[in-house]
Amino acid sequence: MATDAPTGGDTRADMGAEDTAVPPAPPATPSWYAARWPFAFLLIMIVLTGVAYYADRQQHRENAQFRFDNRVGEIEQAITARMDAYTEVLRGGLGLFNASVQVSREEWRLYVDTLSVESVWPGIQGIGYAEFVRPENRTAYEQAIRDEGFPDFVIRPPGAREIYSSITYLEPFDERNRQAFGFDMYQQETRRTAMNLARDTGDVAVSGRVTLVQEISDDVQAGFLMYLPYFESVQTPQDVSTRQSSIVGFVYSPFRMGNLMEGILGEGLPDVRLEIFDQDNIGPTKR
Repeated sequence: MATDAPTGGDTRADMGAEDTAVPPAPPATPSWYAARWPFAFLLIMIVLTGVAYYADRQQHRENAQFRFDNRVGEIEQAITARMDAYTEVLRGGLGLFNASVQVSREEWRLYVDTLSVESVWPGIQGIGYAEFVRPENRTAYEQAIRDEGFPDFVIRPPGAREIYSSITYLEPFDERNRQAFGFDMYQQETRRTAMNLARDTGDVAVSGRVTLVQEISDDVQAGFLMYLPYFESVQTPQDVSTRQSSIVGFVYSPFRMGNLMEGILGEGLPDVRLEIFDQDNIGPTKR
């Protein structure tokens, strides 16, 4: 009988074993860093790409600005050099007058022909001589020109004025330049301002924008003129009042702006758009 009795101690031992068993571990969850690293990596790549794009565009802008500045410098240098050369051409003409008792039409033609203006100095419309004519001398002056073989010559435009100027020589004496023969530039304000400036300073002066009387076709271009004063004495008078009283005329050149720029810059600037304005007040009417 004793052998069949339940053993309470064994039962408690079994129960205790069940109570102290280790429960299974819950499923592992990713850490905060591990879960967000792909997004952080993507964000970093976006930022780096943006920085690289900005740096590339900035470098591109700087390179473009550098190229543009170089082109502007080249254009300025080319224009300045050519205008300096034209000034020397006028000084050569003045030297011819100073070295002569009187310069004839044929001598002036030979002088300009020797310069080979159209091939060596493309862009210049011509080289001329304009002289002042007092009202009391107008009839004799016009008759002297007619006697050279121009029977219809008169100073233009007509009308009585205190003083006249007249284009006496202008070479090459082609169809365009013949339109200016006898024209009184001094009666027009823009031209007169430049002529007075050249006279008073004793040096070269350039006019503002004008429409040349040589514009006889549909290809009308803006123009300007360059004047070098010619005085009674070989040496330029020292004071303004003497310059004003002893001025005889001007060696001068007319320019058509389109032809001038083509002559200086060649066939064009494929990478630069160039616009030229008269004075600092930039606008369509000054172009």
